[in-house]
Parts: sequence; C-alpha cells; structure tokens
Amino acid sequence: MLPSPPSTHTSRSSSPDSPIITTNESTDVPEAPSHTKKKKKKKAKKSAKGKDTNTKGAGGHEERDRPPVLCISRNKHWRYISSYHGPWLQLPLELLDSLLLLNLDPATLHAADTRLPPLPSNALPPPPPKQRDRGFASLGDYSPPDSPRHIFTTLPPSPAPFPTPRPGKATPPPIDPGVFRSVAHIRRLIDEAAELSVRASSGLSAAALGSIRGGTGMNGNAWNTAHSLGLNDTGNGRNVAMSAMRVHRLRALAVQKLAAAYKTDEIASSVMVMQGGSVFDEIAERVLKVDPNDVDARYVHFFHEKIPSRQLAESTSTHLLDELITQNPHRLEFYRTRGIVHCFRDEYALAAKDLTFALKEARAQRKARSVHMNGNLSDKQRGKGSKKKKGKAGGSKSNGQAPPSGTSADAGGTDAVAFDGPDGESIMLHPSVLPDAPEPIEPQCLFLRAAAYLQHAVFLIEGAIFKLEGICKVPSLDGAEMRLCYVENGKYGGVEIGNPDGPLGKGDGAKLLAYRSVLTDPTFREQILSLVKKSMRDHRQFLSHFDTLESAPGYTEVDIAQRTEYAFLLSESLRPGSQSSPPPVPSTPPMFTTYHPLLVESHFSILIGHLMLGDFPGLLPAFSRTAALVDGLEGYPVFLPPRSMAQAEFIEVLERLASGWRNGIQPHSLSRANSKQLAIEAPRALRSPKAKPVNRIPTPPTPDVDEFGASGSTHAADVNGADSSSSAGSSSSTYVPPSPSPRETPSASASASADEDEPPREKLAEALDAARILLAPVAKRRREKAERAAAEKAGVKTGGGAKKPLNINIPLHGPRVEIVLAWMAAVFLCELDGVA
Repeated sequence: MLPSPPSTHTSRSSSPDSPIITTNESTDVPEAPSHTKKKKKKKAKKSAKGKDTNTKGAGGHEERDRPPVLCISRNKHWRYISSYHGPWLQLPLELLDSLLLLNLDPATLHAADTRLPPLPSNALPPPPPKQRDRGFASLGDYSPPDSPRHIFTTLPPSPAPFPTPRPGKATPPPIDPGVFRSVAHIRRLIDEAAELSVRASSGLSAAALGSIRGGTGMNGNAWNTAHSLGLNDTGNGRNVAMSAMRVHRLRALAVQKLAAAYKTDEIASSVMVMQGGSVFDEIAERVLKVDPNDVDARYVHFFHEKIPSRQLAESTSTHLLDELITQNPHRLEFYRTRGIVHCFRDEYALAAKDLTFALKEARAQRKARSVHMNGNLSDKQRGKGSKKKKGKAGGSKSNGQAPPSGTSADAGGTDAVAFDGPDGESIMLHPSVLPDAPEPIEPQCLFLRAAAYLQHAVFLIEGAIFKLEGICKVPSLDGAEMRLCYVENGKYGGVEIGNPDGPLGKGDGAKLLAYRSVLTDPTFREQILSLVKKSMRDHRQFLSHFDTLESAPGYTEVDIAQRTEYAFLLSESLRPGSQSSPPPVPSTPPMFTTYHPLLVESHFSILIGHLMLGDFPGLLPAFSRTAALVDGLEGYPVFLPPRSMAQAEFIEVLERLASGWRNGIQPHSLSRANSKQLAIEAPRALRSPKAKPVNRIPTPPTPDVDEFGASGSTHAADVNGADSSSSAGSSSSTYVPPSPSPRETPSASASASADEDEPPREKLAEALDAARILLAPVAKRRREKAERAAAEKAGVKTGGGAKKPLNINIPLHGPRVEIVLAWMAAVFLCELDGVA
C-alpha cells in the first residue's frame, strides 16, 4: 500500500492572518465551547488588526504572496528509507515468520529438489527465468493445493548451484538474521499499535474489531479497517461510549509498541509507519496531553511531529533527545537517534561521539551476554582455558569486534554448531543465527558512523570551496541543495562540466591554482584523508558482519582492464533508472553474500573513499569485486533492490571524469592500440615482482578463490574493502596489491609505498595508467551512446525510423559529486597530468 499524501499543514497555520486553510487537528472529544473561544479570539485579533491597517497592510500582502510550506512528519526525512522497501510491508505475518524460519535453516540453500516436485499452478505463467535470481528463488512450491500460492509460484528455479563453504564452515543465511528478525518484529509491533489506535478512535472492543477485520474486503488489515471506519484524516470514528481513561490506556499501549519498533530500527519503522497513512497522527501528542513525562510518547512524538518539508536541520534540535538521554542513559537508541540528528545539522563530530558511545556499549553488552550464556562450562574446561599462554590459538582478544565469521565466537572457540540433517548428513549452524550474535544496533551504529565520517570530510571540503568562492550557502525555499557546478556570482565559477582540461580548468589557470592553495594545505589535507580512512574502516567492519561464499576458480585469459570494463557495464545496468542491458553472465557459480539493505551503499561508499584517497590502482580490483558481489545480492521475497545514493554518485563521478578530463581517457598500457605486448600481459611498472610473463585471472565477475582465502567464509576484512576488494590480484591480477590500509595519495606515495626505492614519478605513472583503465569503458560507452543518438536522429530526419518516446530519467546523485570532483582535480588530477 502506498503511503497516503502528506499533511497540508503550513508553517503559517497558527497565524490568524494567514489565508491558507490547513487540515483540522483531531481532538479527543470536540466540544462546542472550545470553538466559541477560538472564534472570540479570532474576532478580537481581527479588530485589533483593523486599528493598525496602515502599518501592517504591506506585510499582509507579502504574507499572502508567499507560497504555502508543506509540512510532513519528521521520520519521512530519514536517509536510506528507499533501501528498506519490499514485500515485508504487506506479507501476512504467518508467511513472514515462515520465511524467517527458512532463512535460519542452513539446509534451505542446499536442499535436494527431488523430494517433492513443484505442484502445478492455476495462476498466471511464471516469467522466464533470469540467471541472476538468487536466494529464495531456488525454492520450489511445496504448499498444499488449496493454499494461497501467489508468492512462490512466480519464482524461477536457481540456474546454478551455490558455492560450497569451506570445510568446517557453515553456510551463511540468504538474508542477515538480525535485520530479518528486526523487520518481522517491527511489522508485528506496528500492526498491533495500529489496531490499538483504531480501537481507541472508534470505541470498538477487540472482539468487535476482529469481526470487522474478518469480514470480506478487509483482508485482515488494520489499515483497511481504519479507513472503513472513517479514521483517515480526522481520526474520529464511531461514537461508541468508552471512558477517557480506557482510551488513554489504549493509546499509551500503542505508543509503547511504536517506541519499541523505533528502538529496533528507526529506518525500517519509519517505512512501516508511512504505510499506515494517518492512523498514528497525533497519537503520541494525545498521550502527552495526559502524561507529559511519558518517555515513549516523547520519543515517538519526535518522529511524528510535523515540520516543514526538506527543512529538518532548521526545524529540529537535540533538546528533547538530550533530556531523554539524561533521564535514561542506558537506552542506546536515544544516542543513535541523536547521532542521526547531529548529521542532519552538520554536527558530525558530535554525531561520531554519540554513535561511538552506543557502539561501545552495545559491544560491552554482547560480551557480557556471551559470558553469561557460556557460564555453565565445567571447572575443568575453565581451568584448561585459563592455562593458555599468550599468543596461542583461542587466547586472542577481539576487543568487542565481529570476527571473520561475521558474529562473535563462543567461549569454546567454535564458530558454528553442528546437527544431523533430515538425510543424516551433518549440517552446521552459522554463527549469525546463534543467540550470541551481535544485536542489530551494532552494525547500524557502524554504518551510521562510517557515513558520518565521510560526510564530514565532504562538508569540510564544501565549506572551504564556498569560502574561496566568496559565496554563502543559503538553503533555498524548496529545500534544493546548492551544487558547485551551478555557482552564481562566485569568484572562480565552481566546478566545470565537460571541460577537457579537467573539472577545474587548465593546470596553470587561476581557478586551479586557487583551489590547490586551499585544499592542499597540509593540515587540511591530513584532516580530510583521516576522515576518509576512518569511514572506510567502519564500512569494512560493518561489512564484516555478513559472510561471503566465493565461487570455484574459473581461469581464463582476461586482464584487469577487461574485468574493469565488465564491472562498469554491470554496475551501470544495476544503476537505478538505467536502460542498459547487463553483460552476459559467466557459467561459473555466482558469488553469494548474506543480504542487508545497506550493503550496496556501504560497498560503493568504500569506492568513493578510494577516489578521495587518489588510490586508482587499488580501486580497480575493488571495483571489480564490488560489482560481482552486488550482482549476487538478493533480498527477495523480503526486500526489493535498494536505491543506493553512493552507487549513483560513484558512476556519475566516473562519467564526469570521462567527459571532462582529456588525459584520463587516453590509451592505457593494457590497450592493444598502445602496447605491442599481449593484452593479458602486465607492463613492467604494473607487474607484481613475482608475476609470470602471462597472468591468468578468474573469469569476471567471480574473483580468484586463492586471492580471498579459498571458497569459504572469508576473513573479516576480506568480505569487503581494501583487504579483500583491493587485494584481488595479489597472485593473478596485473597490479601490485595495495597495503592493508588505504593507499596514500600520489604525491605522498613515496613515504607510504612498500617499495621505498621506487621513484614517486613511477608511482604517479602507475596511478595515471590505472585511472585510464578505469575510465576506458566509461568513455567507450559514451561514444556508443553518442553514435546511437546521432543515428536515431538521422533516421528520424530521413523518415527511416519511428520516433522513440522521451526517456525521462531523474538523476539520483546529489551535490557530493561536484565536491568529490573538485577535491580530486585540485589534489590528484593535476599531479597525474604532470606525468601524462
């Protein structure tokens, strides 16, 4: 069900002079005397206004000329909401619980299909199978003939077997158990809260409401019941006698359930609350009228309060959250919410502090819970464990972080629990489904802190550029953000689009020299690089909670340039709003990763970090692996594919560089037009010291198994990031693997390089060649699009072809694209131009 249109409250609704008519606020028991008092006040104010019409007449006209300001609830402004959409919002709770049990069952992905054949269906024929269907798509339809079969009848069979885990390792679940449990719990809590809200507004008992919901046309849905009772905008239902205290208790109980849902995951809860329309409008405010100190009601009202659209920072303070934290310092969800608000208000240092505290406390609670759960060990086992020397296996400390398996290991040192399967085979439970797995708030805080670090770096760069340009960043009336490519009345004109000399013009131009003098300041530059590295570190730790199965090695003669081209074509086809078709899928089994709604955003945020560090050699294998891993993600039938802002911004940066940096699209060392050697042979400067003349790498998109620790559960840093993504090619790729930490910038690479004897100029040449390899498929696709558009235009003019409908594609990227381009042009691209 689509969310109902937002409220039409305006910022001038409280003014008696405003001609804008707003929606009436619903009250518990409307009384006639209250309306009389309001009318008297209005008459008095109007008469007072009439005495001074000469002084306020002009102001009244200006007030009437101003456009109305749309006000919506605060939770609709939360970021990453589009990542949590999916069928879980409408599926019956019984089916959602069944899917959760299937997700936790390790035999789900490897069950034999020979037990029961899929039953015939009278529904519409299923769509043709797609080779990229994953996860629950491999399940057949084993439901009885008379049961509803509108879910699994349309799922095609899996085209290829899943990669097998390493010996002694368990198969990871298709969807992260933490987020799956969260959305199922949130769905149940908010459905129950909706039912309580309907009962409080209509005066119906639970039995009467159940009989209405069980009728035809209701589909057992509390939202449909609310609309059938007229509880849409006014909240006034059937006038059934119910005591005021009874109504208050029902609403207070509903608010408690809403607060529990927001505590679990405020992003998923915001998505679910939006499905209910106005069922929860002012429910927390009504509870606060009776009990102003209700903690749950104050927390829920913070999310449901109406504020001007797209003006959250100007309309939101942390005063309420400060009071809640003072009264309840043990509730970590308050710190998480306050950290998010600090990010909206550009107070990133305070946001990182709150999220760090919540993360630290969550890890401490997990450690205490694990000790408590393993407290039944025998004295003999405890004695053996206490005699272990330092440095021995099992004596290492994790410092509260998630180990390679994605969850905490138990005190005995085992990573999984084995049991006998239905056919007598031994099946192991993955650690993520065990009781000592991390709570969902731990990866949430990791992701949010990583995003805060990266946005802090972008905010500092943007502020320095605005100060250099001599302009002030003023929020517009419609909430649109200012872009550096549309800077008006600036001293230098901001970022340029399509200039072959680069985003900041010529190397000896006044603009580039001015930008370099500010952005390359040693103190400022070190601050930016430190924030980017912290962001990439937290993103890697976030991704380490989700296990990955590597596929078997499929060797063929393909170089890093072809892998990069395949990765770009694949990422472009997966980009939201893209009309391009994906490249052919290789015959090898896909790479399988446990799904999380924020996984795509995290992976491409790491790639943006590589760009901001100037690490083009490390970006190539990271991009190739990220594209292969994202292609294998599947959250259906619980989640829909996410719309990732970082993914759109990364591809947009590549396209801007391909169209506005001449030196970046020149032939690279692996292109046949610029090299006499084989395309699969690495040049001397880019070849591994131990590499053979001809290197063979896995067929894209599947990376080499040996590069990432065989075909099982990868290491904590191998699931993502530079330790896995940028390490691709250590044995078979053409590039020297980067160091475990992110590579330093080209100008400072001499001090951070593993080879101290190599001159910095060769490092710059290596980075330039890697940048050309990265941009080569982007420039090729741009030329193909231009040729196709010219051919279509010529065909339309000559009447040889039908005119195609206009393709309206609204870009998803934000102003961060221009900021990253300005930083790269001032700090890195000009240095790479020097060795071109």
